[in-house]
Amino acid sequence: MAQLLRVTHDTFIPLERTTMVAAGKTETTDLERWIKDCPQLIDDTLLVVTNQFGSWAAANDDAARERPDVLALSTSGELVVMELKRDGDRRIHLQAITYGALVAGFTKETLAQAHADWLARERDERISAEEALERLTAHVDSQWNDELLTLPRLLLVAEHFPAQVLTTVQWLATAAPAITIECHEYQLFRDTDGLCVSFQRLFPVDTLENRRLRPAVTAAANETSEQVATNRRRARSAKLIVEHDLIPAGALMTLELGGVSRPEVKAQVDAWLTENPDRARITWVNDPIRPLVWAVEPDKTWTPSALRNTIFARAGAPEPNFSAGDTWCYLGRTLWWIASEVEDASDV
Repeated sequence: MAQLLRVTHDTFIPLERTTMVAAGKTETTDLERWIKDCPQLIDDTLLVVTNQFGSWAAANDDAARERPDVLALSTSGELVVMELKRDGDRRIHLQAITYGALVAGFTKETLAQAHADWLARERDERISAEEALERLTAHVDSQWNDELLTLPRLLLVAEHFPAQVLTTVQWLATAAPAITIECHEYQLFRDTDGLCVSFQRLFPVDTLENRRLRPAVTAAANETSEQVATNRRRARSAKLIVEHDLIPAGALMTLELGGVSRPEVKAQVDAWLTENPDRARITWVNDPIRPLVWAVEPDKTWTPSALRNTIFARAGAPEPNFSAGDTWCYLGRTLWWIASEVEDASDV
């Protein structure tokens, strides 16, 4: 059980535990809004796509009543279904599984349309479905295709979890390993200044963070699950590098395409970069999500995949289909290589 202590220069005041009910807070008005506005509370790789989505194509009205609380996209390319509860609920995992089955039918195009509709409704921001797709694609830091959307991650968020929920989730991790379910618990605290909220992942435990059990159902499911696992690791490259200070701020980065692009594509991109010195000047900043600064647009930070995609588009090259972490280099070593050394060391 978490405890919070407010510390000033000469006093230490324990914060009083409270509950959503006692504080007069609700799932949709409060908890959902906290996570929509700050998805990093749960996972700093998430981009909210939509909430309370209910536009299902169905021959009856049953599906129309199903509305996932929050639908997000991870930098690994996975859809993430969040089911939120104000206290505890013995059926939270069953609802999440139903929502997971529904959203597994998304394509990149239908997901982009849902995101564009949500931005218009929620943020009063009008963009086309094509622009929304560009934003979603830029967020993903690995190869992204419709197959990845068929294995959404289920993320349960509750004030506490009944024992039967945790037992079922642990059993599913073994019995149905293609389904990834996480349990995140939150707690409220009160003091004279108001409320504080803490979030922590309860399952799986941190030591199993990179574990992805492989399904034995079909070869196709196994291949997709393998790609998800690889994408998760690649998407964490920048975060690991920043956490361990493996690349100094201001270091020059290079885009090395040998071995991942066709020779004619590599030549086309390299020629475009060398036409203007600013095009090839990319530097590193200590940001776990957007660690690159491009001299062409120096006031903006980029994810590795977004900058790679932009460079390819402006050079008139075909859309890239390889991991950005395998091409951005510091002193001849790729982001994936640098980060993997840290992960390998942690496994020893």
